[in-house]
Amino acid sequence: MRWVLSRRIPDVQRILLIESGNREVAEKLIPHLRRDFGEQVVIDLLTCLPGRPENLSSDTAAKEWRVTDFTDDHARWRLLREIRGYRHSIAAVLYDDLPIMARWRFAALCLLPAKFLIANENADYFWLDRAHFDHLVRFWMYRTGLLDESAARTIAQFLAFPFALIYLAGYAAYAHAVRLARMALGQHRG
Repeated sequence: MRWVLSRRIPDVQRILLIESGNREVAEKLIPHLRRDFGEQVVIDLLTCLPGRPENLSSDTAAKEWRVTDFTDDHARWRLLREIRGYRHSIAAVLYDDLPIMARWRFAALCLLPAKFLIANENADYFWLDRAHFDHLVRFWMYRTGLLDESAARTIAQFLAFPFALIYLAGYAAYAHAVRLARMALGQHRG
């Protein structure tokens, strides 16, 4: 991840589109990318879905990678190294409500030297940099349920989780200790 601290937008020749959501979202996003970065920009695709989005099917210079073709760890690392070799200046990541390709999104954010765009299910996007940190926080709060009417419930569950975990672990320890004591005294049930 590069340019996370910079507001500068790099020169764009290639964009990597990480299609980790519905195909319809990608098809809505591609015209926005072409409008904002020019019709000549090459949009490469990293996807788990079969086929290509309709508005990418005519682009012969575009590269396409399907993550389902890379099943073991060595193949996945080879794929990430190959994608890094294309030196995409921008990577657009789709984040809709589906957890599709979550590990690939995370790996791309950590390992690819690109400036990232975060796109939602409406094909709206924002830059992942310090200037748009408030957008990222709002996006995260919306996704975790902290901006709607269930915010109080979500916060209560978050705060109650450690206490529930301690109670359940204590009860399990007590139950196992009683069982072991009964077995040691020969009072176990057959």
